[in-house]
Amino acid sequence: MKKASVHKKAGENLGYLVVVLMIGLLLSLIFKQIWQFFFKTRKQGVYGYYLLVEKQKENNLGKFYGIFQQGEKEYQLELAFSLYIHLQVPQRGYLHAENGKVLTFKTEE
Repeated sequence: MKKASVHKKAGENLGYLVVVLMIGLLLSLIFKQIWQFFFKTRKQGVYGYYLLVEKQKENNLGKFYGIFQQGEKEYQLELAFSLYIHLQVPQRGYLHAENGKVLTFKTEE
């Protein structure tokens, strides 16, 4: 009889452990979502067809920028050196940029 009661108590303790772990996981996920909502900035993405109207180079920092326009909207975004050399002004293409940096600028060539 003692063996049956020992196994029963071990099973109950394991059940409580699983419930506590699941509640802990749920609370951590809720906290993570709240933290992201209030304290982290969302990615600033720019997508769509834009016209490259100007290229700029900062000599002292070695950074390259492009000025992109779409209607009334205008963005100054950082370009990789390879894009800076490849692109000609004016040029239209599909722009994908995040956090102030151009990821891709696909033109029809």
